[in-house]
Amino acid sequence: MPLEVLRPIAAALLAPGETTEAEVVRNTPKNGQFEVLLRLAKAGVPPAEVSVVSRQPLQTGTSVTVQSITPTQLLAIINQAQGNPGATQAVVTRLDPQLFPPASLVQARVLESQPVPSEQARFAVLARVLQGPASGTVLSLDSSRPVTPGSLLTGVVENSGALRITSANEQLRQLDLLQGMRVSLQSQAPAEPMLRVLSQLATLPELPPLLQTSMRQVLNHVATPEHLSNTAGVAQAIRQSGIFLEANLQQLQQAMGAAARVQAVPVDQTAQAQPAQQTQLPPLDRLLPLLASLATPPGVEPLPGADFKASLITLLITLQQHLPPDASRALNLPPSPWQQALQVKPGLFPLPSRAVQAFNDAPDLGSLLRLTAALLSRIQHHQFQSMGQTQTFTDGSTQTVWQLDLPLRDAQQFTQVQLRIQRDQAAPDKREGEPAPQWEIRLAFNLDHLGPLQAVARLYRSRVSTEFWAEQPDTLRLVNQELGQLRDRLLTRGLDVGELSCHRGSPPEPQQAVQQRWIDEVT
Repeated sequence: MPLEVLRPIAAALLAPGETTEAEVVRNTPKNGQFEVLLRLAKAGVPPAEVSVVSRQPLQTGTSVTVQSITPTQLLAIINQAQGNPGATQAVVTRLDPQLFPPASLVQARVLESQPVPSEQARFAVLARVLQGPASGTVLSLDSSRPVTPGSLLTGVVENSGALRITSANEQLRQLDLLQGMRVSLQSQAPAEPMLRVLSQLATLPELPPLLQTSMRQVLNHVATPEHLSNTAGVAQAIRQSGIFLEANLQQLQQAMGAAARVQAVPVDQTAQAQPAQQTQLPPLDRLLPLLASLATPPGVEPLPGADFKASLITLLITLQQHLPPDASRALNLPPSPWQQALQVKPGLFPLPSRAVQAFNDAPDLGSLLRLTAALLSRIQHHQFQSMGQTQTFTDGSTQTVWQLDLPLRDAQQFTQVQLRIQRDQAAPDKREGEPAPQWEIRLAFNLDHLGPLQAVARLYRSRVSTEFWAEQPDTLRLVNQELGQLRDRLLTRGLDVGELSCHRGSPPEPQQAVQQRWIDEVT
């Protein structure tokens, strides 16, 4: 409960932020409030009596824990330890990493909240931990927002030791993301089987022209090793991978709205008084085929929305139009045992390659329909993974993650490169300006003659280090022989090259502070 001190407390007795035990000596009603005399018992300091004003009565002899907010403000909680009347409440002002390790879950009930008058938008909060080894501990928190006593706080401990509290809307968003990850992971499949079936069917002359066009548009987005041998080709492949479709559609709508506002010139006062109509995009079933028809081959700057995912959606719609109505009932591939047992969490990389049942030598449109839907689910899972790992921390630093697949065609063989890009941006510093971000790029692919191979590159300012991980000994030796050439190429780019290494097996999971998804005690 908040207490107002009648005479300022000396810092030597109880400095702002400090906590001590106190006993209620006297409780006197006065002008609708209560004047309370407290006897403070701070270690190393002689007992002292302090007069405060409370909105609630406090029984004489009650033991309380008080914390100084300012020299004239206290927060108090009543010690209610059962079976031990003399027990006191421990108030924690700094999280013990043994009890609250980074990324651990914390759930607490708000006991008291009081604004700090000397600082704008700052509130002192006392909250009791509800679970875990520190259950019952009272946390002393600083908040930029007011919180209601009795409300539930949920949060995660950051690497810096700060506790980041998530709002109710943020918790619902996290649960929606987790559900999206679960559904999309169970129904996803990689690009190789879909593209293999698509390339076989696209050559059939008896297919309807509209369907043939949709097939060619999808194949136009598949890059070759030559296209990925330069920075421009890699940048375009990432932009057209499909994970930016929705953002590009929003960008397209904003551009159309800006163009409409420029063209709308009022001719009189009546026209000027009329509100401007918001420019809306056409329905997606008409817009996406139009964008897909504008798909550009590798090496040409694409239009917003003309990407791999848009072409897949167009192909899916076109296939449904040319198949019997009951074909959509078997749209999803049968679930695999590994997918049901796999733990769904942010940070899953690389995605496992689902074993798809072998199709006969003459694949049909029904199998292409199911594989297209499965590939769309995979792209959606990458989008959910990217959103689930992108976050802003209490100190102003940010972590942004992009996770995607790059389909690749080498002669008549199809494969894909899984890509994960992480950018860690420190909080802005007024004295030093915008800090340089730290980048981590992970590649994962599986070629027939190399087997599973992963690469992890880290870049900070101009210094780069790279490590390769392979499962086959021959692949490990081959990569190790090429490290010298890689170092020379990086040096010619003007980079400061750090360690280049090869390892057997798989790399450790990305080092990140992933937000945990969980349900509060009320739910």
